[in-house]
Amino acid sequence: MNSYEALAEVYRGAKMGVQTINNLLMKVTDNSIYNELKYQLRSYEEIASEAYEEIIKRNNKPKDISAINKAMAKMSIGINTFINNNPSHIADMMIKGSTMGVTDITKALNNYNNEDPDIKNLVERFVKLEQSNIDRLKKFL
Repeated sequence: MNSYEALAEVYRGAKMGVQTINNLLMKVTDNSIYNELKYQLRSYEEIASEAYEEIIKRNNKPKDISAINKAMAKMSIGINTFINNNPSHIADMMIKGSTMGVTDITKALNNYNNEDPDIKNLVERFVKLEQSNIDRLKKFL
């Protein structure tokens, strides 16, 4: 995996987090989980922005999440929160998503050939962000 692919994985993962949280915020009625989601949203936006800037700096173009994946995620959130939108269920959904993110980005990190220590650092920070988000959400289970 080269630098662009590693950055693209961080960018897509963070953008998926942004989209998921934006879809969830409209469904959440509990202030404590709402505030946690807003905090996580800012973290995802920051790391997505960093990855975007690194991609542009290397004269590449970031690829966004596909329209189909966006629609499927939005529909899944709509169905899941229609059935149950309590904080425990929201936290469980987010933990599952972040766990998938950790898995995907860890695969990317393990396949990254260490071309650029700054990129490796960004990928590692994204893994830590996802792990931190999981830990922060556990209190809502």
